[in-house]
Amino acid sequence: MQDIFIYDFDASVSAQSDLMAQYQPRIKLIDLKRHRFAARLWTSRIQFYRLRKKIASYGRPFFALLGSGDFHHFSLALIGQHEKPLTVVLFDNHPDWMQPPHRYHCGTWVYSLARMPQVARIVIVGLQSGDIDGKNFLAGDVDSYHSGKIVLMPFSRVEAQVNAKNETDKVLFSSHLQSNIAEGIRELMAAIATSDVYISVDKDCLHADDAYTNWEQGTMPLAIVLKCIAAIRTKYKVVGADTVGDYSKPAFRSPLKYISSWLDRRGDAKSRQPSQAMLQRNQIANLKLIQAFDGNA
Repeated sequence: MQDIFIYDFDASVSAQSDLMAQYQPRIKLIDLKRHRFAARLWTSRIQFYRLRKKIASYGRPFFALLGSGDFHHFSLALIGQHEKPLTVVLFDNHPDWMQPPHRYHCGTWVYSLARMPQVARIVIVGLQSGDIDGKNFLAGDVDSYHSGKIVLMPFSRVEAQVNAKNETDKVLFSSHLQSNIAEGIRELMAAIATSDVYISVDKDCLHADDAYTNWEQGTMPLAIVLKCIAAIRTKYKVVGADTVGDYSKPAFRSPLKYISSWLDRRGDAKSRQPSQAMLQRNQIANLKLIQAFDGNA
């Protein structure tokens, strides 16, 4: 069995006592909490390069836990350790593909990912956030969509305007994962462009019964994600994987980050106060994801 890396920015995973005890011999716990304010939501190019070097110094993980989705941009550092062409399958409620100014941002990291030479395709599964609805689509990585570099498979049907110059140029995005899981998995498998696959799971795509995050959530059942992972493993080589979406209270020293966080989070995601029972859902989800990547789901 391969090691499990916990990049501990916010203590959201290291506090999961059952996971820590059950997998203690395999866990590499990397304490990054001193960087939590600089790394949360976005980070500077210099700070990202420093942390990328630090992360690489511990070796290349097969499965990594990064804590809150506020740190999802550090998936770039993990995927960047792979040199062969690969497809990234991303389960996420948000596309994370907004156009920069910030390259190393939890809401723009997929835009940067699409420009990595070893990334042949990115398949985003589970979208329900509204970020690709209508004209919202045009704020994202439109070029990578039109080139086929990014494939969108929302969990709920979405109509998007895909051409800024033509309001009638609309596309209906959908997948069968909600209505016919076997067909939905066939669609996902057909979208993968390489023999090597990297999988990233943001638990904010999951139904509230299966996870509790600090972002607005979708409604995809964890069971569907696990079935997709199992199917991918039967046909492709999963070379690495990570998960984010564990709960930690958004905390900032930067007023700009505080304001940005307040504006970006919708509904009760601004002020969630989870109980221990709610947090336990994340631990259970993480344990099931480890089993899935071990081939024991």
